[in-house]
Amino acid sequence: MRSPRSPMSEPATSLPVPDGPSAARELIARSEAAHTSGEHLEGVALAEQAVAIALQADDAALIAQAHSQLAAHRWRLGQFELAVRAGRVAAARWQALGGEQECDTLCLLAISYSELGLQDEALKAATAAFDKAREHRYDTQTVRALNRIGVCFDRLGDPAQSEKFLLQSLGRARELADPNDVLGALNNLMATTISAFYHHRQRDEPEQAASALQRSRQYGRQAVSLARRHGDAYRLAVTQGNLGEVLGLAGEYDESHRVLRDTVTQAQQHGYRAVELRTRHNIGEVLIQQGRFDEAIATLRDTLTELDHSDQETTRMRVHSALYRAYKAAREFEPALLHCEAYHALELHRAALQSHAQARLMVNRMDVENALLDGERARLDAELQRLRSRELEAEKLQLEARTAELQRDTLEDQLTRLGNRRRIDEELPRIFARADPAAHPLCLAIADLDHFKDVNDRFGHGVGDNVLRAVAQIFRIKTRPSDLIARMGGEEFLFALVDTPLPVAQDICERLRAAVEAHPWNEVAPGLRVTISLGLCHAAANDTHRSVIDCADARLYDAKRNGRNRVESSPA
Repeated sequence: MRSPRSPMSEPATSLPVPDGPSAARELIARSEAAHTSGEHLEGVALAEQAVAIALQADDAALIAQAHSQLAAHRWRLGQFELAVRAGRVAAARWQALGGEQECDTLCLLAISYSELGLQDEALKAATAAFDKAREHRYDTQTVRALNRIGVCFDRLGDPAQSEKFLLQSLGRARELADPNDVLGALNNLMATTISAFYHHRQRDEPEQAASALQRSRQYGRQAVSLARRHGDAYRLAVTQGNLGEVLGLAGEYDESHRVLRDTVTQAQQHGYRAVELRTRHNIGEVLIQQGRFDEAIATLRDTLTELDHSDQETTRMRVHSALYRAYKAAREFEPALLHCEAYHALELHRAALQSHAQARLMVNRMDVENALLDGERARLDAELQRLRSRELEAEKLQLEARTAELQRDTLEDQLTRLGNRRRIDEELPRIFARADPAAHPLCLAIADLDHFKDVNDRFGHGVGDNVLRAVAQIFRIKTRPSDLIARMGGEEFLFALVDTPLPVAQDICERLRAAVEAHPWNEVAPGLRVTISLGLCHAAANDTHRSVIDCADARLYDAKRNGRNRVESSPA
């Protein structure tokens, strides 16, 4: 249901430019112009040159701008993993520099993560963008962050929550009179209400399904009208393609075919290849709904042939699914089975690619963090040299203390790289001092690996250590940077979930439990199975951290007694 991506352009041939910061600024400006005109391959070439010059000049702002441009072009080209890599560098730089660009970059990271299937990472980035935008009152960035959060909830299978956030985005965009953000919200509202239609239809809820479809049609007509008024050819093609799908679902077949044929013509005229292929698939779907199976099969087979020369994997999967249903309805079971198998093969392949991309991005994140840390160390060392030469003893001692602090690992568990018991003792009292049950709710959870002694006894302590490292990595991915995660000792972990009411904390703990259970432990050791039990408590007014830890510990024992691999919770 999500909008297709813009097409790729022809690469630039030669782009000679002088060296220095002024050259980097010129390249960035040209890259921005290429983005506006849809020349994304040329934009990548320009942005990469700007990155090289900015890094050589060690200009933090130019490094951030160049990587932001690179990420934006990579996303438009469908190179989502490369977009994440560039976006992470840009976000880290913008965080140090401050400004609304950090929010824009986090929003771009959110949609890139989402396209890779990393929905939890996407929601974290979108939420971080919203928090930053709200804190600094960046109105436009608040609108876009709400939009991204809405898209994330749709991808997570919660169209109702998605529609709430997208309606907030739409309302604020209209207050700001920004047609681009209004159009983006309307198009995504159309998409998420299509998701809601399928959701309710699957549950045999015809009234709710009809209501969702009616809302989708209203959003779609508004989006098409706005795109036509503002002369935005790309967005007009995208929104018309989605509206054609909605009209088909509503049984308005003649208008659906007219809109979809017009969309194909526009996409061909402007070179929007992804939009064209997605729309031709929609035409096939409408023909299936009409019972015109032979025409649907012909249309979809032609589309599949065209897809052999493209990288539109999602559309290819949808076409195989549609061909399976069309052949099955026509009682041609042999080709139906072939397309069913092709669909599932692509689904497995995409899942494997997403898993590999996630692993590569974890390594890339560590590389970025280490590079930033190395840069900070180098800066401090250079500053120390300056201080030595000027004999500013007091300032030198302060910098030496800071450098030594970077080298110390006293607050980190060496095996899992999570916090250790000392970090709990230092940070937890401060976290409780800031907590407020109404304004800043706080929850504590304690997790324990089930039958971990059996893992060590059966597979050895080396495998046990690898299990602890893998579980720690899952915890890092599934929680926010603002949360405290620490290893209390052995196979026991503590979570301090700040600004988190109990129902949300319960959902987080359940996701942690499910993620550990679903992890491919066979890759760690054949026959290995790992689960966790969690005890969760909400901190009430005047509670101490020790009393809430005791409460969470008691709930953990309840989880163990009640069969393990579960979450037990209660207010403190």
